[in-house]
Amino acid sequence: MVLMTSLLTGLVAAMLRSLFAVIIVAFLIAATFLSAFIAFGTPIFLFVLTVIGFNGGLILYALACVIRARARSVH
Repeated sequence: MVLMTSLLTGLVAAMLRSLFAVIIVAFLIAATFLSAFIAFGTPIFLFVLTVIGFNGGLILYALACVIRARARSVH
């Protein structure tokens, strides 16, 4: 669930095409999980999983853009 949420957040932030939006979303994810780690003793593994999911969302969006551009250039 954590991975999918951060993956979708990365995709949505990438679709905004704003570096500011990507940085803000990354900061909010980090702040949320850091506060959960401090307040509730959440495993650090979940924080790492969230960062991986967010970056995975950005990478998937970039790959989709490249694939779409190549498909348009072929036709």
